[in-house]
Amino acid sequence: MITIEQRAAGRDNNFNLLRMLAATAVLVSHAWPLALGENAIEPLLLTTGYKLGTTCVTIFFAISGFFITKSFDRRVSISDFAVARIARIYPGLLVVLVLTVALLGPAFTSLPLLEYLANIRTWAYIPINLSLALKQWALPGVFASNPAGAAVNGSLWTLYYEALCYLLVVVATLAGLTRRSLFPVLLLIAAGSTIVFRQSEGGGLLHAASTLTLPFALGSAAYIYRAFVPLSLWLALLLIVAAALCRATPAYPLLHAVALSYAALWFGFARIPLLRPYNRLGDYSYGMYIYAFPVEQAVVALFHGVSPLQLTAISLPITTIFAYFSWTWVEEWALAHRHTIAARLRLRRLH
Repeated sequence: MITIEQRAAGRDNNFNLLRMLAATAVLVSHAWPLALGENAIEPLLLTTGYKLGTTCVTIFFAISGFFITKSFDRRVSISDFAVARIARIYPGLLVVLVLTVALLGPAFTSLPLLEYLANIRTWAYIPINLSLALKQWALPGVFASNPAGAAVNGSLWTLYYEALCYLLVVVATLAGLTRRSLFPVLLLIAAGSTIVFRQSEGGGLLHAASTLTLPFALGSAAYIYRAFVPLSLWLALLLIVAAALCRATPAYPLLHAVALSYAALWFGFARIPLLRPYNRLGDYSYGMYIYAFPVEQAVVALFHGVSPLQLTAISLPITTIFAYFSWTWVEEWALAHRHTIAARLRLRRLH
C-alpha cells in the first residue's frame, strides 16, 4: 500500500489545481447570497449541512495543515518560517486592500468623491483588515444597496484563523505536542470542540475556530503520521459514505471533516498524468479567493437582478484575471525573495 510519505517528498502533485478548484467553488457558493440576499440557500447546504464555500474552506485548511506542519518541521529557523508565512499572506492582501480603497471604492460609492476620501473609515479599512484579527467589512457608501449588504470582501474572515493555526503549529511543536505519542491529545481536543460547538446555536468565534482548526489538525496529523497513512481511493470513498450515513448524528461534523480532509490529500497526491501539467502554472488560488467577493459585489451593483448563475459566469473570468496578476506580479515575487529577507534578518541578529 502506498503511503503519504512515498508521495510527499517532491512538488509534483495536484495541490495547485485542487486549491484553485476550491477557490473557484467559493466564488460559486457566494454567488447565491450576493445575488439573492443573505438568506439564500447556498449549494450543498440542504444535502450536506455545509455550504459549498464552507466545504471548500475545510479543504483549504486540511491542505494547509499538512504543508504548514511540514514547513515548520523542515525550517531553518523560526524567523525563516515566519517570513515565509508573512510573504504568503500579506503582499497579496495588501494589494487587494489598496485596490479596493483606491479604485473600487471611488467607482461604487454613493457619496461624493471628496466625502468618501475624507471619511476616516475609508483609510482605516486597510490597516484594520491587515491586522487579520479585526475586520472592517464596509467602505463609506459602497454597495449599500446590494442584496447581501455592504460587505466589500466577506472572504477575508478566514485569514485570521489561518494565521492562528500557523501560531498553533509553532507553539505545539516547541512544546513537544506534535510528537507521534502526544499529537492524538491535540486531535481529541480539536475533534471534541468541533462536535460541541457545531451543535451550539448561533456560531460565533468558537464555532468558526473549531470548524476550521479540526481539518487543519487532521492535515497536520497526516504529515506527522505520513509513514503510516495509506493513499487509497477506496478509503476516501468509504469515509465519504460513512460520513453521509451519519448525517443525523453528533459525530457527523467530525466524520465530515475527516472524509473531506482525507479525500483532499488523496486527490492532491494521486498520480493522474493529465492533471500534473497544471501544477507548473502557479498557485492562483489565493488571488482567486481574495478578489472573488469584491468582484462579485461589483457585478451585482452594476447588473441589478442578476441571477447566481449569471453572476458566476460574469465574475469568474474577471476574478481569474486578477488572480493571475496577483500571483505573477505580487505573490510569486514575494515568495521568491523570502529566503533573502530571512537571511538578512539572521545577519542583523548576529550583529
